[in-house]
Amino acid sequence: MVDTNQSPLAMLVLITPYTILYVVNELFLHGILDKIHYLFFELIFVAAFGRVFGLPDFVDRLFPSRLKGPINIQTVEGIQPIKTAIAAPNSTSICTTHAGSITAPAATKTGSKGTVGSIVEGVALRDSKPTTGKSTTLDDVVKKQEAGPYAKELAAMEKKFMDYIHNDDIWEKVYEDTSIKAPEGSGSEGWIQVSQYKARPMCYKIVAYMNNTAAVTFDALCELERRLEWDPMCVEARVLEEVTQHPGTTVQYVRTKAVWPTASRDTVVLGTVKDLGSKGLFMVNSSIEHTSMPERVKEKIVRMETAVAGHIITPDDDGTRCKLVQIVDADLKGWIPEKVIQMVSTKAVPDGLRAVNGLIPIVTPYSESKVLVKAAQAQEEANLKQTMMDTLHDQELKDMDPAEEELVPELDSRKNRRSDETLMPNTSSTRGTHTLRRQRSLEEDIPLSNLSDRLKVVEAEIENERQERQQTGRKHSKGGSTAGALEKTKSKNVFQTFWEGIKENLSHSFASKANKILIAAIVIAVLGSSVAKLKRR
Repeated sequence: MVDTNQSPLAMLVLITPYTILYVVNELFLHGILDKIHYLFFELIFVAAFGRVFGLPDFVDRLFPSRLKGPINIQTVEGIQPIKTAIAAPNSTSICTTHAGSITAPAATKTGSKGTVGSIVEGVALRDSKPTTGKSTTLDDVVKKQEAGPYAKELAAMEKKFMDYIHNDDIWEKVYEDTSIKAPEGSGSEGWIQVSQYKARPMCYKIVAYMNNTAAVTFDALCELERRLEWDPMCVEARVLEEVTQHPGTTVQYVRTKAVWPTASRDTVVLGTVKDLGSKGLFMVNSSIEHTSMPERVKEKIVRMETAVAGHIITPDDDGTRCKLVQIVDADLKGWIPEKVIQMVSTKAVPDGLRAVNGLIPIVTPYSESKVLVKAAQAQEEANLKQTMMDTLHDQELKDMDPAEEELVPELDSRKNRRSDETLMPNTSSTRGTHTLRRQRSLEEDIPLSNLSDRLKVVEAEIENERQERQQTGRKHSKGGSTAGALEKTKSKNVFQTFWEGIKENLSHSFASKANKILIAAIVIAVLGSSVAKLKRR
């Protein structure tokens, strides 16, 4: 048996791995590591450098008869983290169908049954016969979307969603609930079926049959304030911004609960809803960055990325039930045990759908989605406002004097430059909110008699903004003299972080169950070595 010499200094070294990893995590990794990483790091440290610091060899204690000499541990291979990759927006795919624009809600035909293939075709085709008076043409909506923010993001995530729906060869079934039989002719035995993308662990396709109309089911899934009622993994959900340039489009924040040994996850997504007429109801969202909700590093919450998530709901033959096709593709970030991924696919997702199916039967069936009706009304208001502005502008051009016509090109160029600035988020706000700059349009209440006076007002506003930027630059230049004080504060913060790491290590060493087991094992090994020495003496 190999003899080891323990000392107080050697036992003090046990605190070093935890403290070093804590400092690196806080200063460079922004708190992305979980407690399980600290435990693995300390175990690897003890296994690799135990003999250097005189720590007991656990292999000698457990298997003394199998060892003929000392073991020289050169390397210790850690567990490779399970990470998912987000498909690039410009990646080549089999399906090249682009999602269409927002169409007004149409009464769902209860006698029609939409298939996945017809849904994909319906996204790109124009519904020439809207069933309600609230419909707007596809060309008008496309024209409005191209002018507003998030236009590229919306088009990219809609295309990605349709690529997943169209490609059936990439999915492998991992779960099916056969407690309730699926409708005849559906090609499925159970009413819930979960399939996984073979190349990505956290990419799923869910097919389920719900016990109410498509409109009722769609509203239950899209109303964010009701998500806590049916999603067992969700602990916080709210709307951060309603994008007025795209009616039916919102920026949302969702946070999931922590599943041991992982930390809680959150995400900020851009979501939009659409009515495909008789083809079904459509919702999709994808991750974006938003200044009003930065990463919550101090709260140990990991910001995950949602490549694409959404669903299409189509009515059944008799209209009393509907078919839900859902896609979820996310990168959870960090290290996720395989058991947690299996739990999400076989328990969390089906439990959420069972909860929804328990809520919607008590709702009186209706055929038009309230969420989509609200989006259509907002679209009509935007169209009416734009029509009034265009009419006012055309009337002013007709009443203009010939001498003032030369000023029109310069005024239009300044106005276009103004509208581009309004689409940029105001990142200088100390409150961190995502606001749009005030739009200076032709409908402002400015009592001017002709176009030349209006142009003078615009030039005066530009000059005022230039002076404000110069004053802001002078304020930043004054702050350079305090660089020495900032360096001292930074060094003090590093020392405070190191001291907090020591305190965090001591608190977790006595509070965490995993560290209690680790410390108990080390103490037993040290005591065993000391007792063996006393017996030999």
